[in-house]
Amino acid sequence: MLQSAGVQMNGVVLLSSVLNFGLGGGGGFGGAAVATGDWSNVFYLPTEAATAWYHKKANAHGKSLDAFLAEVEGFALGRYFHALAQGSDLSRSEYDGVVRRLHDYLGLSEDYIRASNLRIPYTRFEKELLRDQATILGRYDSRFMTYDLDNAADRGAWDPSDVAIRGATVGAFNNYVRGTLHYNSDLRYRPTAYGGELGAPWDMHHRGDNPPANVAPDLAEAIAQNPHLRVFSANGRYDFATPYFATVYTLTHLGLPPALQKNIRFGFYESGHMVHLNPATIGKFKSDLAKWYDDALAGR
Repeated sequence: MLQSAGVQMNGVVLLSSVLNFGLGGGGGFGGAAVATGDWSNVFYLPTEAATAWYHKKANAHGKSLDAFLAEVEGFALGRYFHALAQGSDLSRSEYDGVVRRLHDYLGLSEDYIRASNLRIPYTRFEKELLRDQATILGRYDSRFMTYDLDNAADRGAWDPSDVAIRGATVGAFNNYVRGTLHYNSDLRYRPTAYGGELGAPWDMHHRGDNPPANVAPDLAEAIAQNPHLRVFSANGRYDFATPYFATVYTLTHLGLPPALQKNIRFGFYESGHMVHLNPATIGKFKSDLAKWYDDALAGR
């Protein structure tokens, strides 16, 4: 819209983004936004594996997180997706082989993987990985965990990462606007608009299309019209709200010529939806952004 109005930009930063809501479960939104078919299973798999690695449940053979995820990503788009695509035609031997590989990557029992028919929704994974400890994992950040009251349920009743940070976020914001900015109001501060908390549900229509929305073509069009437009995509490895692998797939399938595809740069961090929640990632995130800003503004 800005470019159409004659306002050109050097770059766009995407933090924990979802552009195509038809991939990866629609960024966690329900209703018409939830992905159909097996794509969501493919795109959530690396985040589930990263979570299992963090909680020391994965059989990573001593690999670093990046090396481990590179292996999982290749499996997800290769052997795993091919197996899911075959449906009932999948041979028993290949089915068993995929079960064993998922067991290594996800740390779940082979019996549970078989009962799930090779498909583990992240909402169930958050509950199942540490079920023997009566513990559930976070959605915004799967490093966070807390005890659950109903250990027999197939999903947690709340998000441990949201519960952990909400009080601090609300308190810090209110202290900032009142103590620093001296803005005083009786208006209620709502920490999130998720789930229609502000009184209106998310509108998943786009350009007259039916949900789920896909705004990736808008970004591709903007880059094609302005070949100087750069994009930095920052992603948390432990983010179930917007799984990083779905974002990578989206941004590498914009249909751009190779010269323009180079305008897109990625950053991956050992954190969740809010990558700054892990103090160990803040320095790297800031450094990556500073370098990207310098590059984006170099030719202005």
